[in-house]
Amino acid sequence: MSDLLTQAQALIDDENYSEAIALLSEAIAQDSQNAAYYYQRGIAYRENDQYKEALADFDRATRLQPKEAIYYVGRGILHTYCSRYDDAMSDFKRAIKLDPTCARAYAERGDLFARKGNLAKALEDYNKAIELDPTQVEAFYSRGVLYSDKNDHKAALADYNSALALDPDYADIYVSRGATHFFLDDYPASLADFDKALELEPDNPRALNNRGVLRFTMGDPKAALEDYAKAFEQLPTERLLIGGVAVCSHALGEVDKARELWRALVKLDRRYLNPEWVGQELLWPPALVDEVRKLVAGL
Repeated sequence: MSDLLTQAQALIDDENYSEAIALLSEAIAQDSQNAAYYYQRGIAYRENDQYKEALADFDRATRLQPKEAIYYVGRGILHTYCSRYDDAMSDFKRAIKLDPTCARAYAERGDLFARKGNLAKALEDYNKAIELDPTQVEAFYSRGVLYSDKNDHKAALADYNSALALDPDYADIYVSRGATHFFLDDYPASLADFDKALELEPDNPRALNNRGVLRFTMGDPKAALEDYAKAFEQLPTERLLIGGVAVCSHALGEVDKARELWRALVKLDRRYLNPEWVGQELLWPPALVDEVRKLVAGL
């Protein structure tokens, strides 16, 4: 990779997308036939949510070098961002056909298979990606999520550990590993992971929600409410968080507030009157579901 591309990649890694775009635009003005410049700028545009510009750059890169597999992977990821899943699948398949050793293409295609519910195909692709490149953080992470969805929490834990060994500053993996520790009844390890995620990303709503569940389960509804309230400030229409604030408030004796919030949920969906359905829908453990029963009984 040229010094200019290395510099652009560093800017993208640091989320300085506008600077990367400016640098690469200047390079393209000097050399309009360099496919790598368009590909790299496409990544910067994509991560900067400028999807139209990103697509134009990825298209140009694939026209200039139609046999470069990674360019199709970049465009496929963009299609995924834009919910164009058939187009994304076509690009990942094209990349694999051009380069059967392209680990990133298998990892991304695995995510698409998982999204479609084809867990067997997804697992095959994650396994292949990791076989080809054991440094594929996302493949380990995604495979861990797949194992979690299959309730194979020990296998999930092993994959999350592998992913974090490769990238110890990846907040979302701590959130997922914390949930796995929770399901394995290791509450201290679960709390440590949620705390670490929030140290890395203090406003991470998944981490706040999950730590709220854990704290409530551990018998501390006041601390749980602090987590739910902070997440709720970011996502005030998220039903999971509305319910969390309501349940914690009810446990703390703020009955009127809890009932008002829960009635808002019932107005959206009357199934919120059924505590068992709530537990399944929100993936809540027994402690929260028990509080829902008390809350609903008083409506």
